[in-house]
Amino acid sequence: MALGNNIKKFRRDLGYTQEELASILCITSQAVSKWESGAGLPDVTQIVPLAQALNVSTDALFGFNTENYDVRLAQEVEQKANSLRDSGEQSQGAYSAVQYLDQQCEENIFNYGIMTSFVQAVGHMSRYVNPKNSYYSGLMENDGKEWKQLVRRAENRAMQVIRYSGVKELEDKCHFSLAWLCWHSNDWEKGMQHVEALPSISSNMLKETLLPYFIYRDTEEGKENWKAQIRDNYQNFIRAINKQILYNAESMMWVSPLEEVEENCFWGLSIMDKFMENEKMIAHCQGYYRDTYKFLVAAYLRNDKPEKAAEEWKKLLAKIDKYVEFCSEVNKKDSKEVVRSYGDIAARNMGTYTRDWIDGKLQFMLGQLKGWSKEEVFSEFEKLV
Repeated sequence: MALGNNIKKFRRDLGYTQEELASILCITSQAVSKWESGAGLPDVTQIVPLAQALNVSTDALFGFNTENYDVRLAQEVEQKANSLRDSGEQSQGAYSAVQYLDQQCEENIFNYGIMTSFVQAVGHMSRYVNPKNSYYSGLMENDGKEWKQLVRRAENRAMQVIRYSGVKELEDKCHFSLAWLCWHSNDWEKGMQHVEALPSISSNMLKETLLPYFIYRDTEEGKENWKAQIRDNYQNFIRAINKQILYNAESMMWVSPLEEVEENCFWGLSIMDKFMENEKMIAHCQGYYRDTYKFLVAAYLRNDKPEKAAEEWKKLLAKIDKYVEFCSEVNKKDSKEVVRSYGDIAARNMGTYTRDWIDGKLQFMLGQLKGWSKEEVFSEFEKLV
């Protein structure tokens, strides 16, 4: 696509007229018209301001492939951000992750994966900023200006990902995170716009249902690909169900009677236990299982039942010990074989799930539980565990 056509496309995507774009750049509308018709080209000094005005990279402006980004770097940055988020006091950890990702976005300005992680981190941090939210910790109460700037950057970077990344998974993550950001900010109308932009399982017409049928199975490689697709489908469906169980547990922990929390959590955990009878599904259950248990334990502590909380916490620790052992055995195998058997996501999960890693995560969880319960109740719980 010629430069002129690119300028026209991106201008129209933003809803600008030629006159409006010209006004932003302090030039005449006739100059913009010449660029778009191919009768003239922008001066080299105008390229960066033009790209900024159109909210695109210079690569995108010249028609280079904008769908590629350094996936491995994005994964490494996300992992470091998650470690920062889950260390120390939870609201400060969330803020540290946002600061780190903000800097990484500045250093890697065309990496859509890092941009998406930043948007997700700001969405997560928003729960600690709104005084009306259950997680409110006073974060940013003395610097509302900085928070507004972070929100603005998150919205701008999300729009870049949504418009130009060409990666549906990243687009959905941005919409999902902005919806949470709006919910925590009590901006219901704007939040629903992002909710409506997300895919839904309600139609039951999902591509996963059909994908296995379009895999050629008359060779050994084809049969292996077919089996892998079926495995991936189950993993995706299971993650969706587990996420709903976890989110219900979190919401109910704050507002529902203890017996309702117990009923929901035990039912949900029993479903995950059934899923995990298939070892290829374990990695896609373990994190949800752990956090669902966390909210069950929190509900007992908030209802002054440290003995029950300790009893369930010990059950969780036993489950975690088994998973650490399982990961240790799996990781002794050839890495390519692990990916072939379990899939990319599961292989990465099991590769990082060491004793040291989970011990750090458990300490962070204990810090959360302490913050959600009375001091004397948590003290009794600590003695019991």
